[in-house]
Amino acid sequence: MARRGHEMPTPGAPSFVQELRAYRQDRDVILEAKVRGNPERNVQHSWDGNEWHWQDLKGRMRKEANYDGTIKLTIQEARRSDSGTFRLVVTNIHGSATSTCNVRI
Repeated sequence: MARRGHEMPTPGAPSFVQELRAYRQDRDVILEAKVRGNPERNVQHSWDGNEWHWQDLKGRMRKEANYDGTIKLTIQEARRSDSGTFRLVVTNIHGSATSTCNVRI
């Protein structure tokens, strides 16, 4: 049941309210997007670099998905070798949406 003043989200496929973008924060790089879609979404990300470096990169990443649809991927202690194309794929039972961002460090 919806609370007074709050509408229940309409079912639908994910879509990006804000495409994936990257920005620096001190020595970290933040990749951020905002999506909508109901029901809850499955979030996957990938990177186009070599597989060996991907294992190291995953160890320095923090993922965060907020109720408002904001998705953040923080690359801690970003290095030049982390540069590449990042892809965010969001899916639910109604469909999927993809956004990419080129990161140059």
